[in-house]
Amino acid sequence: MSIEVAKGSSPYAFYAFYQLYSHLNPGKTIPLSIEEIARKLYPNSKVDNHEKTSLFITWKKRSSKFHKENTNKDNYILRGCIGTFAKMPITLGIEKYSLIAALEDRRFSPIQKKELKDLKCSCNILGRFKTIFQGGDSPSGDIMDWELGKHGIELHFKHPKTGATCSATFLPDVMPEQHWNKEDTFVNLIEKAGYWGNISEVMNNFESYFIEVIRYEGNKSSITFDEFEKQLKDIET
Repeated sequence: MSIEVAKGSSPYAFYAFYQLYSHLNPGKTIPLSIEEIARKLYPNSKVDNHEKTSLFITWKKRSSKFHKENTNKDNYILRGCIGTFAKMPITLGIEKYSLIAALEDRRFSPIQKKELKDLKCSCNILGRFKTIFQGGDSPSGDIMDWELGKHGIELHFKHPKTGATCSATFLPDVMPEQHWNKEDTFVNLIEKAGYWGNISEVMNNFESYFIEVIRYEGNKSSITFDEFEKQLKDIET
């Protein structure tokens, strides 16, 4: 039997979608391991179940309105995105964060079964972390030492009013999608972390406020529901 592999997908993206699909369809799926998925659907992919890594799971939903307005773009909008920078076994990480991103992202209501047919799932395996700026008594580094589209950015900074440490991150593909330059990225990171005050003051004096800036890279794979459903039928037959 010839199995068609979804372009841009991977065992990780399929396994993440499988977690939510199984959760919303209890008792209607057969147990599948990520090794079995790789062997049957992605024979050219190597999966190390013992690998420990950082990862993020992103759910997007097809938007007919967006599609009508711009047919040349990906007609999906964000529906949930959560992950971890802690290194944990890759299978456990996907099992955990595929559901947390779908059901517990506080920016959105939990994804419902009726939405499955309109979803796309992305799994981003993160690596190559590097601190490019370190604050403190003797600040060092360059906050602009990263490439748009290649690197994700993690920012830790001191809240100008409370002194509390705030943090936020954007994955590598966010900046090109939003058409942000590097300064735009930091402004949006500061806002995402919860500070909506005088951001120009923070940016103009970043050495006094920024605690640490970390860049990293991601290995992203994605699968739509239609692709997932077809491959699920292939593996179950």
